Amino acid sequence: MKRLIIIVALSCIAASAYAQSLSALLIPTDARSLSMGGTVLQPDAPQLYAGASYGLWAPGTAGNNIFAADAYIKVGDKFALTLGGKAFMDKPYEIYSDPGAFKGNFKPYDMAFSLGGIYYLNEALDFGLKLSTISSILAEKAKGSTFCADLSARYSGQNWSVTLSGRNLGPNIDYGNGTYPLPMMAALDGEWSPLKELKAAAGVDYLFSGSVMLNAGAEYCFADMLFARAGFHYGDAAKAVPTFISAGLGAKYAGVQLDAAYIFASPTIGNSLMLTLGYAF
Repeated sequence: MKRLIIIVALSCIAASAYAQSLSALLIPTDARSLSMGGTVLQPDAPQLYAGASYGLWAPGTAGNNIFAADAYIKVGDKFALTLGGKAFMDKPYEIYSDPGAFKGNFKPYDMAFSLGGIYYLNEALDFGLKLSTISSILAEKAKGSTFCADLSARYSGQNWSVTLSGRNLGPNIDYGNGTYPLPMMAALDGEWSPLKELKAAAGVDYLFSGSVMLNAGAEYCFADMLFARAGFHYGDAAKAVPTFISAGLGAKYAGVQLDAAYIFASPTIGNSLMLTLGYAF
């Protein structure tokens, strides 16, 4: 009976994960972005940015951990190189052998590494390409890997920008029990700075699975050192990131910046926290 319960439980975990295949690719890992509702923000660094993030995701339900790092390096006047990595570590669960003996704890995870570039055609228009490799392990016999690409085109005005992009574009991932699609999407994002101290951002994402996500947020800067942010995200808990409200704070000095984001007003991912430490010049 104990063995039957374990098998049923693991089957439910795997089925749930398959239904939301690699949904970790949809979760923003930058605290600034997450605190503004998950809006997609362009890098402010003129030459170089490097940052590392840690997140505690859905502590009341899943208790997952997120580790991420990103870098942006300008190469000349026309090109920029981007690097990134993200690990979404699920909460461990106990595993047993066929006779029912305890074998230890198993730690599922999703992991992605990316390399990309941006080409600046002129002061107004640029194009981006990012290639990522993905590894995912749900159980001892449920492992898969694949790759995907992000494509983007951005047009910028004096104090605004609009970006059209396709994200997570790639082949299905195979866990050994059939294939499952990536959370591919088309997105339209925009930024507007009516004042030097104020930035607003919004976006709409259409997932090819048939779901729509909306996000909007704002940031206010005090003396170019302290930041206050808030945002709203509308999502689909079954196919994407669920609806939430977020807020955050930031501080910057001598190129070093520390940002924090907190999620509330969500029964599933409420109390999630993200911290990002970065350096730019």
